Amino acid sequence: MGSFKLDFSYAIRSFRRSPGFTIVTILTLALGIGATSAIFSVMNAAMLRPLPFPDPDRVVAVYEVHTQEGFRIAPSRTTRRAWNEESELIEGVGTYGPITEFTLSGQRVYFNRVDLDAFRVLGVAPLLGRWYEPDEVMVAGTAQTIIISYELWQRQFGGDPNIIGLLLPDWTAEWGRTVIGVMPPGFRIAPGLIDADAWHAMESTPSPVGRVKPGVSLERAQAELQAIVTGVRRELGDPAEAANWRVELVPFQEDVSAGYTRTLFLLLGAVAFVLLIACANVVNLQLSRAVSRQTEMVTRAALGAGRLRLIRQLLTENVLLALLGGGLGIVVAVLGMRVFIALAPNFYPPTDEIRLDSMVLLFTFGVSVFVGLLFGLVPAMGTSSPNLHTALKQSSRGTTGGGRRLLRRSLVVSEVALALVLLIGAGLMINSYMRVMAVDAGFDPDDVMMMELNLRGHDRYRILHDAFSNYEVLPAADRLYTGILNELAALPEVEMAGLTHQLPPNPGFGFSVGIVGHPEVENAGARYQEISPDFFRTLGIPLLRGRFFTDLDRDDSSGVAIVNETAARQSFSGDEPLGQLVQIRIGDDRVREVVGVVQDIRTRLQNDPEPVIYVPYLQHIWHYPNATIALANVHREFVVRTSGQGTAGLDAAMRNAVSDVDPSVAVGTIMPMPEWMSMSAAGERFFMRLLGTFAGLGVFLAAIGIYGVIAYSVVQRTNEFGIRTALGAQRSSIVALVVREGLLITLIGLGIGVGAAFGLTRLIANQLFGVTPMDPVTITAVSMVLIGVALLACYVPAVRAARADPMAALRVE
Repeated sequence: MGSFKLDFSYAIRSFRRSPGFTIVTILTLALGIGATSAIFSVMNAAMLRPLPFPDPDRVVAVYEVHTQEGFRIAPSRTTRRAWNEESELIEGVGTYGPITEFTLSGQRVYFNRVDLDAFRVLGVAPLLGRWYEPDEVMVAGTAQTIIISYELWQRQFGGDPNIIGLLLPDWTAEWGRTVIGVMPPGFRIAPGLIDADAWHAMESTPSPVGRVKPGVSLERAQAELQAIVTGVRRELGDPAEAANWRVELVPFQEDVSAGYTRTLFLLLGAVAFVLLIACANVVNLQLSRAVSRQTEMVTRAALGAGRLRLIRQLLTENVLLALLGGGLGIVVAVLGMRVFIALAPNFYPPTDEIRLDSMVLLFTFGVSVFVGLLFGLVPAMGTSSPNLHTALKQSSRGTTGGGRRLLRRSLVVSEVALALVLLIGAGLMINSYMRVMAVDAGFDPDDVMMMELNLRGHDRYRILHDAFSNYEVLPAADRLYTGILNELAALPEVEMAGLTHQLPPNPGFGFSVGIVGHPEVENAGARYQEISPDFFRTLGIPLLRGRFFTDLDRDDSSGVAIVNETAARQSFSGDEPLGQLVQIRIGDDRVREVVGVVQDIRTRLQNDPEPVIYVPYLQHIWHYPNATIALANVHREFVVRTSGQGTAGLDAAMRNAVSDVDPSVAVGTIMPMPEWMSMSAAGERFFMRLLGTFAGLGVFLAAIGIYGVIAYSVVQRTNEFGIRTALGAQRSSIVALVVREGLLITLIGLGIGVGAAFGLTRLIANQLFGVTPMDPVTITAVSMVLIGVALLACYVPAVRAARADPMAALRVE
């Protein structure tokens, strides 16, 4: 213990003697370690932090996988019931559904449906009240009871202790009106369901979750469930089909984080490059400082200090520096978390889950110690074996050993190579994003504002037929939409207004379309859109042939439709679509005449246009046989075009227009159309920004490394440059000599970096659009950037070399 205290004391004295070296080293390590810890905090929130269930490692997602095609599906109710009744290795299988938004009492409320077994399988009991009983499953489209979140209990009910049994008359009967339970604070089923305000019981939900019994492996549980489901299919008279499906159990944590695991690992790899560059800089700093410490090491060796003793002392200094860098890195990590939260789109982990916790602190400590030991070992090994004769000779000549000089340059080469890989990755993402944004969407989003409206919580506008969310819209909804359209169009700033149920970047619902008289085109696929007469003019979508819809195209008039040019080309066997009769195969008996063809628009900018059929919103289909289709008429998205003066300040006027028609209807999102459209490239934009940030850090650190090596080389060669000047060398030739040295190091690093990028950039290939992983334009551009940075880093020490005093050099010689 005493010797370590002595090592610590020596380290502090060493830092005091070299404050500049100490500060630069700590700041460099803080950048690398802090950035790494920031990304780890995101991975911790998304993939490592246990979900809020008892024994979360026993919770699994349960699927059936097609043995030939490879796709997987949720097990049927019959299968789940058989598992729950017959299995001896699992405690149960339940299901849960996605978030559904309602507007209730003028506020947004997010519902999450579950079946009776979900809470039991998860093992989370309500904080207040109880779970559901079998007779409380939604029947005939209504649910009598509901469980609410702790957060909603506090926010809307003020933590009322008498909440259990409270009747909520203003709430929809579709999802329950009597509160029977309150879940614990922060409860969620999966990270993507963090916004859930309430849960209700429904037999049919899409996402399966199970819990295996203690000590049971996934393989044993899978085999048992496979045997049970095979028996079920045999009893149903379909034994051949049983061979086409296999049961698959996936750890629930892994299943719910699968959507962003790949991207997070890529980001962790990128930030690891930044850390490596920072560490290479630190090694270079230590090698430079080792020359000035040669006399100290020689003296200590002469006084009896063995090599292991000197190595231990130097490693103590390195680890202490790394820990100080890690401590400051925590501040950098917190700032990095805030940057991630600000940039991340909503499909990443919930932002309130990303925080500095004990796991992140432990990770930071571990990385700091690892960096201190690993990257302090090389300079420690070299410095701890001083040779008195060599040390005195190098001191008198002002030079360093050839091996040490080669190591320093090799480290800078590796920094340049790593920085280039980061720059190429960021450059590819920027190139891809610019190409996405440059795609012609087929309409003019400038000076257009959009607004969402959802009527799912309004019983006066729709009725629910059954427990599977099948709606029928009421005529009052159409009157509401028409009234809102008229109010919006009457605003002084507005030139025209339109509506649809799915604005780009959402593509709309996909249906089959039959063409009357063409049995060979009985099931042509097309996207379905309900629109108002001025929708095309509002978005600036050109009419190619025929006519637009008019106010006369109502429910009591002849059915009409408009198709886009892709549908006209693909679905009508080369015939002219105008005048053709079509039927939409979703339980709609109406025959519609095609009266127009409009230009294609791109919904997802990265994808080619799809066939689309447009119908007037007043001729929509009233009875829906499918729950997904049913959402169309209770969800509307309005667009307004201004007279060229922009959309600033228009959102308040649009909200007031809705309130003037029905004050109880809550308005959803309102934003400029370009901003709404940019959401289709949110993932690319996010990844581009983070890679760009890491690439910028890498280039900055690499520039410092190049500068450090060249500056140190200039100091060591001061006498040489003075003699050259005394012998008549021009200052420009000395500048060129120094810059050439730095440029050679940079070019070698670029060559290695391009080779490394050849393999690594393929990891982001699926996130690129219109550009290959080894795009020559991108590689050339980022290489020129790095060469420019290197030249700038070399210029200052080159000018210093050119100013060397020849008289001082001659006196030394």
